[in-house]
Amino acid sequence: MKKNKIKSIFAKLSLAILLILIGYFASIVITKKEPGEITNFEPTFEEEQFQENIEATQSKGIKIPGYSTIPIKANQKEVSIDLYNPEENEVYFEISFILNDTNEEIYKSKLIKPGQHIYSITLTKALPVGEYPVTIKYNTFSTDESYTPKNGASVGCVLSVV
Repeated sequence: MKKNKIKSIFAKLSLAILLILIGYFASIVITKKEPGEITNFEPTFEEEQFQENIEATQSKGIKIPGYSTIPIKANQKEVSIDLYNPEENEVYFEISFILNDTNEEIYKSKLIKPGQHIYSITLTKALPVGEYPVTIKYNTFSTDESYTPKNGASVGCVLSVV
């Protein structure tokens, strides 16, 4: 009697496991669709586009200097600073400082060649002592005679006026 009870429990348990496995595999088969059926995905085209993007990114990128804080002297329009265009770049920079609070442009450079530094700039107004969040905007242009605009960047920074 005990053997029959064990056999009965084992049979029911085996049947339950079998049903679970059948349900699992059936759900995989039912929900599996080819990518083209859902998205009109063309693997070759997508792969080529992805490869072109990787090659463009790896070949040449524009290096943008970052500054967390720039110290300058208070109440002076002419201030000492080191702004530069990294030598590896193949673009001209035009750098602007924009006060975040007022969206006022307080400085805009002329074109800066790759490898060139600017050590002194003239602000549009003198700033009193304080901390001024600014956006440094980098506009970039081709180095040929057309000066074609290229990718630019905007970087957050704080002018620490002492």
